[in-house]
Amino acid sequence: MKAVLLDTGVLLRERHVTDVKHALAVRAIEGLVKAGWSVRVAPQCLQEYWAVATRPAEARGGLGLTPERAAMDIEQILSVHNLLTETPDLFDEWRNIVTRYRISGRQVWDARLAAIMRLHGLRHLLTFNPQDFHRFDFLRAWLPESVDALMQEEPG
Repeated sequence: MKAVLLDTGVLLRERHVTDVKHALAVRAIEGLVKAGWSVRVAPQCLQEYWAVATRPAEARGGLGLTPERAAMDIEQILSVHNLLTETPDLFDEWRNIVTRYRISGRQVWDARLAAIMRLHGLRHLLTFNPQDFHRFDFLRAWLPESVDALMQEEPG
């Protein structure tokens, strides 16, 4: 099956119509769905979504949503995208990745996303920050504006 994981930034822009990249995110996701791709989300991305969504609007990147509104957003996301499960192997896979790729600092969270992708056999990630994932040779990170090229890829 053709499957792609959505990064947190794509989820944020998909949900919030005032974001300048909202239409781009929606167009990319809709294109993938119409082409028969399974669009997946990771629990980590939903947790990151909650953190950004409920951060005060005057704070860096915050949306200022109430916890109730963030909960409704997450329910909506889960109603249209497939949630990956976090297995007991996730920590060991993450540890292998951070060691192999010599990950430090904030990139540990990107490595965790890479680990869940590897455990679920996913190769493709839709993100506004592909440079954060280039080091991982087992996955491909795609910008939403490159979704036409992604759809030409082999399943995985």
